[in-house]
Amino acid sequence: MTQPVDPNSNPTSSSDSLVFNLHGERMEGIDASKIPTYNFLDPGLLSPADLRQLGILHARFIQHLSARLSSLLRMECLLTVTKFTSTTFSSFCESMKNPTHVSLFQVDPLRGIGLIEIGIPLGLAMADRLLGGKGHIAEEERSLTEIELALVENVVHLIIAEWTELWQDQLIALRPKFIGNETSSRFLQTSAPDAVFVTLNAEVSIGDKNEQLQIGIPYSMIETIVKKIQASQRHAQDTRVKQPQWRTPYAGISVPIIAELKVGEITLREAIAIAKGDMIPVASSIVAQTRVRLSNTEEFFATAGLQNGHVAVQLGQRAPND
Repeated sequence: MTQPVDPNSNPTSSSDSLVFNLHGERMEGIDASKIPTYNFLDPGLLSPADLRQLGILHARFIQHLSARLSSLLRMECLLTVTKFTSTTFSSFCESMKNPTHVSLFQVDPLRGIGLIEIGIPLGLAMADRLLGGKGHIAEEERSLTEIELALVENVVHLIIAEWTELWQDQLIALRPKFIGNETSSRFLQTSAPDAVFVTLNAEVSIGDKNEQLQIGIPYSMIETIVKKIQASQRHAQDTRVKQPQWRTPYAGISVPIIAELKVGEITLREAIAIAKGDMIPVASSIVAQTRVRLSNTEEFFATAGLQNGHVAVQLGQRAPND
C-alpha cells in the first residue's frame, strides 16, 4: 500500500533529508543538515603518530624561535607551545581574533600558503620594543601604523626563516617568501574551507604580559616532507636489529640440550633384529656431524668428543633457520 503524495510538498528537500547507514538502511530521527560533508580529495586529519612526530619538531622550532626573538628584541621573549593539532581551514579562521594581524607566506617549492597570526597587542609590543621602547602592551587596541607594520614584518620574516630551517635536514632547497598581511580572517581565501591545516598555538611572554601567537600550515605544504620522514622511519625500523631482552622470570626456565648423531641407515629387518649388547659400527667422521638442539630446535652443528673424562660437544656454525 502506497502513501498519497502531497502535491504541495517539495520532493527535493524530502530526498535531501534521507540518511542511510553503511548497510544501506534508512535511519530515522536524524537531522541531515547537521551531518558534515567529507571531501575525499583532501587527506583526513593527521593520525596521532604523525601529529606526535610533527609536534616534536615544532617544539624544537619554538625553542629556537624564542632565542632568535629575544636576540632581535633585545629582551627576554619566552615562547611556550600551548596547543598543536590538525583542523580544517575554516575552523582555523574561526579561531582567530577580529581584528587581528595575519601574515601570509609561501615556501617554494612546497604547495600552499601558510598563515601567521600575531595579535594586535603583541604586534604593538614588538614594534614598540624595536623602536627603542620597553615593549609595553597598550591597554587599548588600535590599528598598526605603516611603520609598525614594517617592523612587525621583520619579525614575521624571522619566524618564516626559522620555520623553514626546521626542514633543512630533508635535503630540500626551500625558499621562503612573504606575501602580505590581512586584518581579518573573513577575507582569507587561501585554501578550501575543508582543507586540512596543522596549527600551532604558542604563548608569548614579553615584558609583564602574555599574548598568543598562532601559526597555520596547510597539510599540502608539508605533505611531501611528512612522507619522507615516514619512509626514513620505516627504513630505520627495518634495518634495526632487534636485540633480545632479558627478563628475571626467564632465569627459572629449564631448556633441554640434546646432541644427536646420525649413525647411518639400516633396513627394517635389521632394526627388528637389534638386541641389547649388539655393536653398531660408527664412522669416525660422524662425530664432526653432531647436531645440537635447544628445546627441540636445531641450533648448532657440533663435534662430539671427550674432555676431562666427560663426553662433550664443541659448537660450530649455527644451523640455518628454515
